[in-house]
Amino acid sequence: MTRHDERFVRYLEAKEPVDDHALHRPTLARLNDLLEARAESRPGKPLRVVSVGAGTGAMCRRLLSWGVFDSHDDIKFVMVDKQEGLADRAAAAFARWAPAAGWEATPTKNGFRIERHGRRVELTYITGDLFDATSLLPRALDLVIAHAVFDLLPLKRATESLVSRLTDRGLVYAPITFDGHTSFRPAHEADDRILDAYHETMRAEDHNGSTTGSDLFSAFTSAGLSLVEAGGSDWVVHPPYDDHAPAFLDQILHFVEQSLTETGNAGVDGESIEDDEFQTDLDSWLRTRHRQLETESLTYIAHNVDVLAQLD
Repeated sequence: MTRHDERFVRYLEAKEPVDDHALHRPTLARLNDLLEARAESRPGKPLRVVSVGAGTGAMCRRLLSWGVFDSHDDIKFVMVDKQEGLADRAAAAFARWAPAAGWEATPTKNGFRIERHGRRVELTYITGDLFDATSLLPRALDLVIAHAVFDLLPLKRATESLVSRLTDRGLVYAPITFDGHTSFRPAHEADDRILDAYHETMRAEDHNGSTTGSDLFSAFTSAGLSLVEAGGSDWVVHPPYDDHAPAFLDQILHFVEQSLTETGNAGVDGESIEDDEFQTDLDSWLRTRHRQLETESLTYIAHNVDVLAQLD
């Protein structure tokens, strides 16, 4: 992988404990309940799962470790991500994790398999854009996981594409979906200008961007899904930092800088922003935030929602 890709992988690794703390547990508990009921109503049938934006497979490992899949002895789990190289990283991560968690890992033609006490999980990785990969996905899916990814996709098209693969009463679990609020503390005089512009870069003609978390509810309903459970899953990273926080926060600041640099300085609320004035504000803001990160005085909060829905 390139140096840039290595940095992104470090971010994904640093993000895991942040997500662990953020996930809305009542929504996760309802997912567990519905999967148990599904196992009882379909004895002997495998659970078919697709994870979109799977990264290094953290969500699969998390759900296995937390017992969410315990009601199923046979799981077919497909991971989809468009970034090259993450399939190898996922395989390596599972190879490290499996023995410690009591699983035996075996390479297969299209991925690898983990087994424990008569339970088996077949893991397949597809590298590619969701819409290019749709034809490769299994039909009659029981569960689609879209972890922190719907705000990066055309929401209506992505929802309809994934729902089209669900079996009767199939589930869509969308944890850590960004919903329009970012804050850093201590406050900086350029916060409103920088963060409003940052949120605006997330929006495109067919992307809902920073409002995706709230927009999931109507998008899911329009696609034939019924809401089961939902709740907040805010990222909150504050001093004193654990070992992962500096890498996570550094990448968040990089995302802000990269987004505003690549897209230019679009106006906010209809007001045009002069390039040199905005750049001065951005440079000052970034210097301050990196200094606060170095001195472990920076706090970061992002508002996310978890949504669980079921096909009618």
